[in-house]
Amino acid sequence: FRFNAGPELGFATGSFSNTHSIGIGGSVQGEVSLQEHLYGTATFGVTAYKGKSSGSNTNYKVATIIPLRVGAKYFLTGGFYGSFQLGVGFLNNTTPGLNIINPNTDASGTAFAYSPQIGYEFKTKNYKSIDATFKYDGYSGGNKIGTVGTIGFRLAYIF
Repeated sequence: FRFNAGPELGFATGSFSNTHSIGIGGSVQGEVSLQEHLYGTATFGVTAYKGKSSGSNTNYKVATIIPLRVGAKYFLTGGFYGSFQLGVGFLNNTTPGLNIINPNTDASGTAFAYSPQIGYEFKTKNYKSIDATFKYDGYSGGNKIGTVGTIGFRLAYIF
């Protein structure tokens, strides 16, 4: 069993980028070895995305996303890996306009979450590791939330 934690930096994509920009947060991840080169993963985190201003009367509030996902991580060669996770995302933003399908409704709620990732684990001098991950996080919440997408980077220390 391995445990890691670290900060995340995200950038809103697609229609979400019309109302929000950069996101800052953090996450923790547990990993259990399933076989050589393959780990099962469970991740929990929180990221807050800064709202944009649109015109003189519209200021979008911070959008908070809390993902809870499980998945698999496979080491291809050395420290290079690919990973995929599925789960739920809890979105909190009551700003009209975030909802892509119906912009006049509250965009808070629960969404299906998915996250393809690639990364590399660097070994430190004290035989620990640093995990650098590039990922896409997608959230699909039906008529209430619509679809929210982000591109992100994560840097975590493996305990």
